[in-house]
Amino acid sequence: AALISEMDSDDAVDILEDLDDSTQEQLVSLLDKEAGHDIQMILSYDEDEIGSKMTTNFIEIKNDLTIRQAMKELTRQAGDNDNISILYVSDENGVFYGAIDLKDLICARDTVPLESLISTSYPYVHAHEQTSECIERIKDYAEDSFPVLDENNHLLGIITAQDIVEV
Repeated sequence: AALISEMDSDDAVDILEDLDDSTQEQLVSLLDKEAGHDIQMILSYDEDEIGSKMTTNFIEIKNDLTIRQAMKELTRQAGDNDNISILYVSDENGVFYGAIDLKDLICARDTVPLESLISTSYPYVHAHEQTSECIERIKDYAEDSFPVLDENNHLLGIITAQDIVEV
């Protein structure tokens, strides 16, 4: 359980899916609160839904931050998340707003509004969508990862290009 708690949620789920149900439940109950929540969420999706392939290893910031605040938030979250090339942005209600390329944030001057860096037309998928349909739709984009949203457009996780290739 200690080892699984340290893994990326999608990798932990891959291991847990190979175990019988009682062993799986026992291990999940021993996980720390955050890891247990993330893993249970991913396991709650049917195998053919995109939510079952996502990871919770990503950076999320709010759209009302300054450049300096966004950099500070990136630094705070980067210790726990290694998928940092894209920062996902939510509004004040937690609704997915867009994405920022890390390079753009690093190169931005403090006087530039964060809003000018946000790609508000960034492609996304919904967690309950069929994996086969999502892959057909997103394979034409040259993105490293895609946000996975719930029915209220709140960010749940991401699906990486590596995950897409595996599927």
